[in-house]
Amino acid sequence: MNTETLKHKFEPCCLATTIGSLPHTDAARATRLMLKSTPEIPSWVQFPKRDFHENMMMQFTEGLPALVQDGDRISFSTLTENFAEQLTDFYERYLAATEEGQNIKNRSEALDSFSLSSRYAIGFSEFMARLAEPSVLGSAVMLKGQVTGPFTLGTNLVDQDGRCAYYDEQLRDVIVKTVTMKAMWQMARLGAFGLPVMIFIDEPSLLGFGKMTFLSISREDVILDINEVAAAIHAKGGLAGVHCEENTDWSLLMETDLDVLDFDAYDHIQGITLYPAELTRFFERGGCLGWGIVPTLDKNAAATETVESLLERFEEGIEQFVARGFDRDLLRRRALITPSCGAGGVLTELLAERVLDLLRNLSMTLRTRYGFAQK
Repeated sequence: MNTETLKHKFEPCCLATTIGSLPHTDAARATRLMLKSTPEIPSWVQFPKRDFHENMMMQFTEGLPALVQDGDRISFSTLTENFAEQLTDFYERYLAATEEGQNIKNRSEALDSFSLSSRYAIGFSEFMARLAEPSVLGSAVMLKGQVTGPFTLGTNLVDQDGRCAYYDEQLRDVIVKTVTMKAMWQMARLGAFGLPVMIFIDEPSLLGFGKMTFLSISREDVILDINEVAAAIHAKGGLAGVHCEENTDWSLLMETDLDVLDFDAYDHIQGITLYPAELTRFFERGGCLGWGIVPTLDKNAAATETVESLLERFEEGIEQFVARGFDRDLLRRRALITPSCGAGGVLTELLAERVLDLLRNLSMTLRTRYGFAQK
């Protein structure tokens, strides 16, 4: 199934998936919990509290040239003596992994040089091991992976002078291509199980786009970079989504080639309703919305919300879109249910597990209420 066919056919119908992180340190146990709560669209788990290499600003830097590590901080050093050689090696591996004329074995070996090792992503290794077990994929319709987006990674990594790497044309290109390769590598590994694959591009730093800090970064550049990653995912037959926070400029993301926009539907639903014309075009080309309706950024909310209260909040959210002219049935069919953000930040393990239970039960309740469970 090619990407065009997939994205016009795929309607989540209130199925659930996770954003990625959990506060656990036991990878096997956390992966089992994730599979139990999201068996239809499972995702590998990120463990930021297990090791600093799993922090989202570190996890996808493996293989970047000219990186210097100082404790748990990393930065670029373009003054490194062999910087030119490292760049040459990087682009040679990139070209070997992407050029169709390459021998399949050589292309595969080059792609593996952009892999996620167990040191940086034990959750991916654990996920792959569990997927190979009989019956684990019994109800799965899709597999999900994730990468830190090029804007977020590029504006958080700095060079030797403390300047955002995104402002350096060469470093920005290296970052975009690294993110692209990490996505492609996941597509190849997850695609081996014979199910469609969806990769989320996590871009929390886009919340600051357009503000004083990033005034010199153009809208066109951000769209171009996200589209480069999305194009690689599409080329392998996958779907490309994005997760952003709070009141991001959603009109920018609606102009990209992304297939899923995951937003904070718990605290910040209004922001995404402000662009009805752009959202209409997004839906017309097969786009879906990820409703981050289960709270993860507020311990009290995670501890006290119920399926009933979240159901009410979801229905109120649907009505906000309907009031702006959107079809209620289309909104329900194109809805993916997710946590509002990763659960590996402020939540305890117990609260994160409660979030997973809420996520599962809310999805099942919505699917039963709307008649999707029988399909």
